[in-house]
Amino acid sequence: MLHISTEKDNLSRKEKSEEILKREGVKINFNLPHIETEEETTLRTSKEIARRVTVLAVTNLIAFDSIDPEEAIDYLKDGNLWDDVTPLEKDFLHDPTEDKKSQESWKCECIWVLLWALKKVDTLPFPNELCDLNDVSSENYPVGGDSDPNDFINAAHEVRSKSEILDAADLYYRYDWACVDARINNREMETIDPGIVYERHYALNWLITYMNQEWDDVSCDT
Repeated sequence: MLHISTEKDNLSRKEKSEEILKREGVKINFNLPHIETEEETTLRTSKEIARRVTVLAVTNLIAFDSIDPEEAIDYLKDGNLWDDVTPLEKDFLHDPTEDKKSQESWKCECIWVLLWALKKVDTLPFPNELCDLNDVSSENYPVGGDSDPNDFINAAHEVRSKSEILDAADLYYRYDWACVDARINNREMETIDPGIVYERHYALNWLITYMNQEWDDVSCDT
């Protein structure tokens, strides 16, 4: 009985996403399967999300030349966060070329998604314009000023429901397919921004522990 209910839930999630795409004029692939069910999904814990978004917030400061790499490394080590920095992030911190900074700057979309998961921002806006992290209040942001990042990490955070996060993951899975389809067929994607979609899809897949992949290895299959 539970299995039947689960399939219905997923079908309605898929149908709900397709209805959104139809309304927004985004191409739909009706053959795309449904994503994992709630029973099959293990969300990241609030502490995991808080630690990940804190590291991302620090590396993002370097991407926008707000602090220098040495200061960032000291900050992360002093906050006992160095073990949470991934191999690719360490490579960036030790050698932040302009090309790497440009790539890293896109991670503000991942930061926004993780803050959304922790209910620090209210919505995932339509993916046609880059989010502005300056819109996040200082008390809801993990780093800044003289604040101790561990105050943010150790705070009692409430994570959005599994259903809400899976709804977003399913929608961005389908957005991402439309972006990939446009690229393969040499069509310009005018409705949504493929870069924004990819980064949000990436963060959402990490949140739902897609294929048990760690941050550097998250795949955005379409």
